[in-house]
Amino acid sequence: MKVTDGIISSKTGYKGDVVTYQISAPIQAGNSGGPLFDKLGNIVGITNAGIPDAQNVGYAIKTSYLKNLLDSAPMPIVLPVNNTISGLQFTEKIKRLTPFVVLIKIY
Repeated sequence: MKVTDGIISSKTGYKGDVVTYQISAPIQAGNSGGPLFDKLGNIVGITNAGIPDAQNVGYAIKTSYLKNLLDSAPMPIVLPVNNTISGLQFTEKIKRLTPFVVLIKIY
């Protein structure tokens, strides 16, 4: 797993899209769909797009909208309610989160 830092530069995405955040972390082909975590290790979004000609402009779908998608899944998906890694060092947070970053293919 690779880690890139950045900030949420706008609470709305492209053309004011309220479903996404604009982020400063660059998004290239192949790394969209990765999780966007805050400093405590809470997932705040899923990266989904970038602007090829703009440097360090990416977008991430907000977790509130992703939760609606998970709730409509045919199988129940249980998410943890407590953050047990908030007090850990950054490198330890990455080690703990790595097993939960997976590739999902839809055919």
